[in-house]
Formats: sequence, structure tokens, C-alpha cells
Amino acid sequence: MPTIQLNHLICILNDEIDKDEVFLKYKGKKIWPEGIYKSVDNEEKKDIGITFEHKNVNEPMVIELWDFDYLSPNDHLGTFTMKVDEKEGGPYQTSMVLNEKRSTASYILNWEIL
Repeated sequence: MPTIQLNHLICILNDEIDKDEVFLKYKGKKIWPEGIYKSVDNEEKKDIGITFEHKNVNEPMVIELWDFDYLSPNDHLGTFTMKVDEKEGGPYQTSMVLNEKRSTASYILNWEIL
């Protein structure tokens, strides 16, 4: 069972006019940040620095990126899908696949297998 470390989230282009208020989920559970969200702007990199185990190497690892909203439901911006095996490796970079076709969001996740 490989141990995954998420290193950085890089915003190429945010979804909102001002900053996005983002958080990450894995298997339906929020994994980052410790607070409610992190504000991120265009061309900004946020340190993540968390590790967890990906139990099934036969399934891709899917990390979801969400945008926090106070007055409406949170927006699922997109997903990062990674093939994970038992070998150490990386760091790798995975681009986000948009969840909403009209979104302008573009993010990259930097990660590695420990």
C-alpha cells in the first residue's frame, strides 16, 4: 500500500474574478487545508505537505478540488486522477480535469510516492 505525499497546489488560472477559496477531498473526505479553505490567486503556489495511504493500487487515486462558497453550495471545480503503484517515485505533476465545462479554473497538483 503506497504512501502518497501531496506537495503543492499550483493555480494557473482561478475560477472566480478574485481569489478562489479552495480545499481538497479524497474519497469524499476533506483532507486539506486544516482550516475551512485556502485563498489562491492566478499563478500562485500553495504548500500542502500532507501524506496518506492509497490502499488499492489497482484503482487510480482521485483528488477533488472544491471552491468554498458562503451563500451557495460549494463548487466542485475538478479532479486530479493519478495512477499509483507500489514504487517510490516523483515528484509528479497532474493537471486538473474540469468538472464544469464553463469554468475557467486551471490547477496542477504536485505529488510523490514515498
